[in-house]
This record gives sequence, C-alpha cells and structure tokens, in this order.
Amino acid sequence: MEFADVYDRPHQLVGKTAYFGGDLQPTSLYPCPTSIQCTIEEIADDVATVSTWWLQGGPNDTRFVFDVWLDTLTPIADA
Repeated sequence: MEFADVYDRPHQLVGKTAYFGGDLQPTSLYPCPTSIQCTIEEIADDVATVSTWWLQGGPNDTRFVFDVWLDTLTPIADA
C-alpha cells in the first residue's frame, strides 16, 4: 500500500493482503483502491494523527504514525 500524508510525503506499507481492505487478487490491476485499519490518536482541524497499532517495526518495534486528512478516514463496520 502506498499513500502520501498531509505533507505530501510518500509512505509504503507492506504486508499480506489480509491486512488491507478491498478485494486484492493476483490479477488485480494496480494501482487500485484499498484501506487499512488504524487508530485515531489526535484530531486537529482537518488533520488526523493516526497509528497502525497492529503493524509495528523499526529498531524499537514502534508503531507507524501518520498525519492524514480527516475526510479520508471512514469508520469500520462492527465485527
């Protein structure tokens, strides 16, 4: 998954297709829309700071944290 944050910095999240929403198949044409589960840490104006609580990495096994536009977020359905 590739996206740009509110500052236009590119980010890439790599994982199994089960981590991402959408119907990704080996024959899918790319780029294609998808989604990823995150936690909203803070909201300021139209910017949401989100983290990937389930996806960690780096030398200290830290969460990935991004600033994204609030209107790009959608709620998930109750499981």
